[in-house]
Amino acid sequence: MAAALKWTAWPAIVVLVAVLVVRRGRRAAVTCAAGALGIAALAVLPVVLVDAGAFHQNVVCYPLGLGAAASTAQSPLLGHLIATLVPHGAAVTVALIALAALGVAASLLVRPPRTVVAAADRLALGLLLAIVLSPATRIGYAVYPVVLFAWPRFAAALSTGRTGRHPAPAAGE
Repeated sequence: MAAALKWTAWPAIVVLVAVLVVRRGRRAAVTCAAGALGIAALAVLPVVLVDAGAFHQNVVCYPLGLGAAASTAQSPLLGHLIATLVPHGAAVTVALIALAALGVAASLLVRPPRTVVAAADRLALGLLLAIVLSPATRIGYAVYPVVLFAWPRFAAALSTGRTGRHPAPAAGE
């Protein structure tokens, strides 16, 4: 459902499928991928059928800075600077994003993550590259990779009692 609502959830599905292949097998991974794609298709298809042009403008062109409307919140990150200062910069940024996506995808195939922390790291890397290279992104999106890097480590430390704090005494101690 999240992927149907926000583009930043799509890379999470890809990483989740890679983890499932390693930990639960191909069947679980295919089931997850099919379910995610099916739900997203059901959510998006009516919009596409009503106005495919508007869908393309809002979902593809706008995030890439190629739409008729420009975001007032865009930040001068690398992708924005390339798009505005380099000849054919918009095409360059799209190519760089595609190369980054292919690189992360290749890393998932060659060495799929086996733990939640490793999966979150790979997802954080992919999102960070997309955010930095996008010509029309917001600096605020950087919170996603930061949280993906920190939260699984924090949760793992809590679950194993490695927080640096002494555990609370048991009842009656």
